[in-house]
Amino acid sequence: MTITKPNRKVADATTEEFIAGAPDAVVAVQAGPKYVRKGKKLQVTLTIAPELLGRVDELAAKLGQSRAAVINMAVYRMVEHGVMIDGLGG
Repeated sequence: MTITKPNRKVADATTEEFIAGAPDAVVAVQAGPKYVRKGKKLQVTLTIAPELLGRVDELAAKLGQSRAAVINMAVYRMVEHGVMIDGLGG
């Protein structure tokens, strides 16, 4: 049996850090950006109902725009001009 130096990280760890470092510990989700940088823009994931996506695609075709362009325009208008939801505006 060989003698090894103790791992400083483990020796200096708090009880919570030691337990969290166990192989079977629950992995906490990292709090951080939820996007991917694409040049000057950020790519995000969007979940949308199939029926609504169909309508977005129809509008995009009618306007001669991409799906992403139509979604960007809609978000921009909501942020800049507000939106009414059930009589409540913002």
